[in-house]
Amino acid sequence: MKKAKIISKEEKKAPIFYTIIGTLFGIGYFPAAPATAASIVVCLIVWFLFKSTFLHFVSIIILFPCSVWVSSRLENFWEEDSRKIVIDEAVGMLITLFCIPQNIIFFIIGFFLFRFFDIVKPYPINVSQMSERGWGVVMDDVIAGMYSSILLWIIIFSTNRFIGI
Repeated sequence: MKKAKIISKEEKKAPIFYTIIGTLFGIGYFPAAPATAASIVVCLIVWFLFKSTFLHFVSIIILFPCSVWVSSRLENFWEEDSRKIVIDEAVGMLITLFCIPQNIIFFIIGFFLFRFFDIVKPYPINVSQMSERGWGVVMDDVIAGMYSSILLWIIIFSTNRFIGI
């Protein structure tokens, strides 16, 4: 009699729809730093495609609940807060760059601020990860995006006042 193979969560194959959305069209499978790669892609999308504040805002409003839902589903197939799930980075980066003037320096600073807060996770980012299921996956990036945006606006106002950029 054959013994049944025990399949770990990492070995389970997630449905393709959830995988495509959660990995941001496969970016989550990058071997090194998939979250950073996803953040860079979102910066490029905002730079080249988001010419309207309304489109940017609607993208955040739609992507936020979608990312919570997809992340919750993917945790059934992969480990908790799998590094392959990068849709949450997209939401955080969109929040970071919301209404930011299209200036390459500001986008680069925004990118580095977001990655800093997403990696270091100061309070309450670290606590938000304890939320249930997809909420814990997404909320740390939402708060990191908010922190980044606030600091980025301080930098923008400071540079405009003192340097005149």
